[in-house]
Amino acid sequence: MTFDPQNHLERSLMRAAKDPAARPQFYRDLAESDFYIVQHDAPPRDGASQTTLEEGTTLQIAPLEIEGKEHLPVFSSLPRLEAVVDRQVGYIAINALEFMKITRGAELVLNPGSEYGKIFTAAEIAGILDGGAGGGSYVTQRETRVMLGKPARYPQELADALTRFFERRKEVRRAWIAMFHNPDRDEKPHTLVAVDASDADWPRLAADIGIVAQGVAIPDPPVDVIAVGNGGSFDGYFLKEAAPFYGQPRKKILGLF
Repeated sequence: MTFDPQNHLERSLMRAAKDPAARPQFYRDLAESDFYIVQHDAPPRDGASQTTLEEGTTLQIAPLEIEGKEHLPVFSSLPRLEAVVDRQVGYIAINALEFMKITRGAELVLNPGSEYGKIFTAAEIAGILDGGAGGGSYVTQRETRVMLGKPARYPQELADALTRFFERRKEVRRAWIAMFHNPDRDEKPHTLVAVDASDADWPRLAADIGIVAQGVAIPDPPVDVIAVGNGGSFDGYFLKEAAPFYGQPRKKILGLF
């Protein structure tokens, strides 16, 4: 069955399914969109019909079992819901984030049986609601000896996806990928993304980078994100020694260093 997008959320979902660089925008579109949910205790009518969610209403949602775990089915449009029901049902339309708040702790499946969908784990939903979907940044809490250098296995897929994402973010000037190891915290080295974007909303940008990273293969996970250019402890390495994978090195002015 051909997936004909019915609204902005479904167009965003299709882009996100094809390109990890589009996934941060999908989460923002999700916050402004509705989920359509079968309401099993609503009186049957001709076809699918909307019911009103009043204060104190109990939602009756039949879960689906996926890989041994229960998921609540939600849909991105009414046609998507109607495509999987074979009887007269009532439904509710509710803002996606509001529904996630109501059902926090549960896992959701968007558009079961459809060509384009997504599973939202409980941990991912918690990150969405708390404003940190995708991960965050790394901060050294005290002076410590760390190892920093070129990745032994370069994460090209990550570099390509982040390049496409950064092209949409004018505040990002340059970015680097490095191998990082803090023996006080980590058993083995992992991937570090450093970004020169002093004018950015840093918590949001770091979370978006984490979302992009979740959608690609990483030879040495996990991925940490740091800001450079603000006098941090890693500025010397990235600004003077390492070559950025995105953007160009700053040109040296004759006579200055």
